Order: sequence, then C-alpha cells, then structure tokens
Amino acid sequence: MTRRWETQARRGRPGLWVRVMLAGAVLAAAWVVRDYRGWLALGPGGLPHTPRGWLTMAVLRARTWRVDPFDTTGLTGAGHLTGPLPVRAGPRPTVAHYPIPHRQLDQFPAPEFASTLTIASFVAPRPTLTVRQSYFEKHNDAAFAAPGLPVHADGRVSGGEIGHIHADGSLHLVLAPADAAAAIEHGWGQLHPAEGRAAGLPSTYLLVYSPRNPDEVAVAERLLDAAAAHMTGNQLASVRPPEDL
Repeated sequence: MTRRWETQARRGRPGLWVRVMLAGAVLAAAWVVRDYRGWLALGPGGLPHTPRGWLTMAVLRARTWRVDPFDTTGLTGAGHLTGPLPVRAGPRPTVAHYPIPHRQLDQFPAPEFASTLTIASFVAPRPTLTVRQSYFEKHNDAAFAAPGLPVHADGRVSGGEIGHIHADGSLHLVLAPADAAAAIEHGWGQLHPAEGRAAGLPSTYLLVYSPRNPDEVAVAERLLDAAAAHMTGNQLASVRPPEDL
C-alpha cells in the first residue's frame, strides 16, 4: 500500500511542477505588462517608446537599483550658488522607479499656478548660453554653453548640456558637486540613479523637483544659474563641445 502511494506521488510530481511553472509565468507576464504600461504612462524620455526601449530601461534599472539618490558623500569643493538655499517645505515627492525617464509622481503645482520659467526665457538674457534639443532627453529644449565656448568636462559627452525642463516643471541639471549636495540636503532634488554610471550621465546629474509656487521657481532659477556657471566656467578640465552636437 505504501509503495503504491509513493509511486502515485512520484507520477503526480511532474504535473505539480508544470502547474507551478505556468502560474509563475503568468504572474511574471502580468508584472511585465503592468510595468511596461506604467513606463509608457510617464511619457517620452531618452529611450524609444517601444518594448526594446523598456527592456533597455529594465537592464539599467537592474544595474542601479541599490543606488542611494540622497547620498552626498564626496560631493564637496567649491560651488556656484550665491548664498545658502532655503529648506524646501514638506516631504519629498515620490519618484518613479524607472531610471529613464526619471520623473516625479506627485506634489505638482496647483492647476491655478503656472511657472514662468522656461529654457528659452532663462537663456535669452544670458549670451554665454544657447538653446538646443536635449542630448539626454531628446524631447526637450535644453540650455547649452554657446558654440565656441569651453565647457566643463561634465559636458564632454553631451556637448555642454546644462539642464532641461520636463512637461511637469521638474528639471534635470548638471551641477558642481557642492551645489548638488546643497540641493539634495535642503530637499530640492535627488541624484539620477545612473549618474556617473551609464548613458554618459555626469556624476552630479540631478532631478530638481517641480516648483509649486513663485518662491520655488526662484530657487529653480538659482540652481539653473549655478549649473550654467559650472558648465561654462573657465576650468582646467574644460573641453570644447563637439561640432556635430
């Protein structure tokens, strides 16, 4: 009797494993579909809006998932901010777990508030800057060092990109290390998870949260000015931007 039960149990095991594997495959497929739809919902970024783009993002996410975006260790030295930053009111916004596009998910401005800050309005009174399509985002205007000017080594890959503004008002900026630390520690932003690791991103590539009122717009503009000073300063590590960018 015991031997017969053991034989039946052995015969039943393959069927059990098949069911377990099928259930796992269904759950994995459902997760992939949900993750892909969530990624698409963020809008265009620096990758094609296709399954291949999502797969590239997923590989990058696996490589950077342990990165602490608030770690300011080593972000020292001279900065370009004029005076200390105020502390941003309230908790930080939630940021999506996708490295590209890198976007916040909440704490947007109230519908009745519209920021006057645009890349065009920022660049217009600053002759050392120009507007071109973002090297990193591909779908946004970005501020760059003007043609012919030397740029910091942080602009070697991008041709001198200083920063750009997303549709939700948040920004990506390349800051001096000390300025990046100040922005993070005062609650204004966080490091990109792939900074200094992939996609040619400089090690101080920062997401600055969407300004919610005129005072926060003024802080964002101060950070843009600091990023411009960092990229266009006459530094020993400067390089000329590539002619074809």
